[in-house]
Amino acid sequence: MRRIQEIEIELPQIVLERADAAYAQIRQQASQEKQLTGKRFPRAAGILLAVVILSVTAVSATAAGIMGYRRYLAERMTDIGTEELGHLEMVAEQGNVTAEFSRELTARERSIYEQLTREYEADGKYPAGQLHELAEEENYSGTGVAVRSTPGEEYGCLIYLPSTTVTEEEWLEVIEYVHKLDYSIQEKIWQQKYSEVSYFDRYEQMSDAEIDELYAMLSSAPVDVWGGDSRDLTPEEQTRYEEWTEKYEQENAYTETTITVITFPEEYDGQELVYCIADAQFYYPERSLTDEELLQLIDLEHKNLYIYERIQREIERGERAGWPGTYDIQR
Repeated sequence: MRRIQEIEIELPQIVLERADAAYAQIRQQASQEKQLTGKRFPRAAGILLAVVILSVTAVSATAAGIMGYRRYLAERMTDIGTEELGHLEMVAEQGNVTAEFSRELTARERSIYEQLTREYEADGKYPAGQLHELAEEENYSGTGVAVRSTPGEEYGCLIYLPSTTVTEEEWLEVIEYVHKLDYSIQEKIWQQKYSEVSYFDRYEQMSDAEIDELYAMLSSAPVDVWGGDSRDLTPEEQTRYEEWTEKYEQENAYTETTITVITFPEEYDGQELVYCIADAQFYYPERSLTDEELLQLIDLEHKNLYIYERIQREIERGERAGWPGTYDIQR
């Protein structure tokens, strides 16, 4: 069987680099950098996923509108059961490519596949049924469409197409199955990213109003980077910062008191740790930061990363109409 067309789920490299860089900065160890000289965080560190169709004719990516509402997520994906989701994750992760067709697509079939994918994603054109998954000992009959997961093979699953015409319903069943594979990986990444940190459940309980307020506070400054510092941490503060970061992530150590917030830098009186909305910067007193203040700092740094991913996720699922508003910073 010739490998003519493959379906692959991949993370764009630029997205991986952006997300990795953001998370690396809050987990840097003293052995790598003895002293923080300015903890800079990208405004958003969300991971975006795309379904990429690879073929000899360079079929275009199918993740249209990836930055906004993806209707099919809300209407077709969120009710997938735990058992099915686990199976889809297994299929999507095995092999070098996620899926492969059993034969080459004709130019007309590729055109139909692309068009129906756009209609599936944007217009809510869904299949009436679902792609038949062959049992372990079941052979493909040669009619209709079907899929077989292939543990140990180079690809996660083989999608069988008949030698005759593929109907619109059958194409839609294939398209939905591919999107389910993509969704299963999105869900696994979301869960795995936070599976080893103790604060995730606490963050998930935050209300939309709390998220909106945080977003406005953290996103209103006209700057490209977030989280600058008025001075460097001392070596002693750096050591405690790392110790409390580990406790925050692994032992759910946190403070009930929130960081003091000012609107403009000239409001800072030098008495305590504060966050300034107008320039997205932390202002430190000349004295040593207390453990309570370090926890306030760590808490806001971590929430800055979380809220962007949560808002984006909710927009894609249709749970939000769009991004929250920001403050109009005027002197």
